[in-house]
Amino acid sequence: MRVSSIRVLAMDLKTQPASKVTELGFSPGQGVRWGDYIQYRPIYRPSFFQRIYRYHSRKPCVFWRTAHDVGAGHGIVSSTLADKFHHVVVSDPNKGYGEIARQLLVEKSGLPESKFRFLQEGAEESSVESETVDLIAACECMQWTDTEAAVKEFARQLKPGGTLVMTYYTRPLIINNEPAQAIWKSLFDAYSTRASGDLLDRAFQVLNSGFDSIALPAQHWETVERVYINARQGISSFGLDGRAREDRVAEGEERIWIHDDPDWAEEQGVEWLKKYFGTWVPPLPEAEVQGLWDELSRITDGAKVKLETPIVLVFATRKAEEE
Repeated sequence: MRVSSIRVLAMDLKTQPASKVTELGFSPGQGVRWGDYIQYRPIYRPSFFQRIYRYHSRKPCVFWRTAHDVGAGHGIVSSTLADKFHHVVVSDPNKGYGEIARQLLVEKSGLPESKFRFLQEGAEESSVESETVDLIAACECMQWTDTEAAVKEFARQLKPGGTLVMTYYTRPLIINNEPAQAIWKSLFDAYSTRASGDLLDRAFQVLNSGFDSIALPAQHWETVERVYINARQGISSFGLDGRAREDRVAEGEERIWIHDDPDWAEEQGVEWLKKYFGTWVPPLPEAEVQGLWDELSRITDGAKVKLETPIVLVFATRKAEEE
């Protein structure tokens, strides 16, 4: 199913109220408004999935039976994986997300429920059986995990030769307008200053590194590729502040840089930027940065600005265990 189609369906769903139980990462308890998130965050274009499928299909023996969408949220990525794989595991640690994903994928989209397995569980410990998964997609969620434990768990689930892909897109950058970009950066400086606490500190350390802080031990992984798109400023393109973690990229891993990808570029005005900014959690009240928004409006004078979103895709193949 096309991602744009399920986004339209998702707009009909009301945002779930915050659960009283402990929620992890991107959740209503953190201030998530899914309607705005779906409308203003980037769409996963066909080229995004083409890159994933191209890497997966390079294997000598490739299988398309089972995919696992980790940190699936409302099932946006699952909807496209279901076009390619016979069976899709849809998991998220937050209460209620699995049911919303089921509504979107089964009730609203008309896909057979037998095609899916909905689980409320985290990336670090799953009930999925060992060596049963052909591809794991962890999109826009690794910063909310214990990355070392999650990567170890992914290795357990994947069949030898299976594919792991971890992806993250950061905030867009305004290009060809330095004064506007300076104000945009100041807005995220203000956001970053307010975003604190153990969970957010860990998340910022991971996302600021463009996932270079996520290790893929050679004991379990091979053919590692790290693809950076629209990262004009290198790894610093992903950085929101100074919170950092050690670079864990190993010798022999391939780094690929792709610039000027139009699928991760668009033109938008200040009102759209305000809505987009509001999708970052925990949300920063607009009144606290009203002066910055006023200055951005003055600089742009009603015109749209060109945006490019940096994104990283990390690919790895599950190595066969040595006898």
